[in-house]
Amino acid sequence: MSAYTASRSRAAGRASFAAGSAPRAGRSGARGASFAAGYRGARYVPTSVAEALPDYDEPSIAVVPGAGRRAQTQQGLSAAALTLAKVCAVVCIALAVIAVARVAITSAAASCALETREITQKIDTARSQGNELEVAQSVLANPTRIKAQAMALGMMAPSAAYSEQLNLPPDVVATDEAGNLSLSESTAALAAQ
Repeated sequence: MSAYTASRSRAAGRASFAAGSAPRAGRSGARGASFAAGYRGARYVPTSVAEALPDYDEPSIAVVPGAGRRAQTQQGLSAAALTLAKVCAVVCIALAVIAVARVAITSAAASCALETREITQKIDTARSQGNELEVAQSVLANPTRIKAQAMALGMMAPSAAYSEQLNLPPDVVATDEAGNLSLSESTAALAAQ
C-alpha cells in the first residue's frame, strides 16, 4: 500500500472519529479508526487502484432473516415426494435386512452340510475299521491257529492221566431255594468237612 493511500485512510479515520463515530469496541486507536473509515485489510495494490477504491463508512454486509434450508426444502419438494422418498428408503432397508438374513442362513446351512459330510466320513471310516477288527479277531480266535501257535512254542495239551489227578474239594458255598447265597448253610457245610 502506498504512502498516499495510507495517509488518506488515516485522514479519513480521523475525520470520521472527529465527526462523532467512535471506534468499534475491542479495537484500539488507529486500527479502530481505519476500520470505521472503511479499511479492509492490507492490500498490495498500485496507487492508481487504491485511489479508485471507494471509501465506506461501514462494511457492506447485511443480514437477511429467513428460514434457510427449511424454506428451500419446503418450496422445492412436496409432501408426497418426501413420503415417497421415505417409503423407498424403508423398502431398501428392509430388502437389505432380508438379503443379509438370507446370506446368513445360507452360510449356516452350508457349514452344517460340511460338518455332516465330515461326520459321515468319520462314521464310514470307523465302521470299516470295526469290520477289519472283527475279521482279525475271528482269525486270531480260531482254535486251529491257537493249537498251531502253541505247538510252535513247545506247548501241548495235558494228558488224560494228569487230568485224573486233579481232585477239587466240594464247594462249601450253599444257596437257598430262591437261589440266594445262604450264610448259615455255607457255615454248616464248612463245619461238616
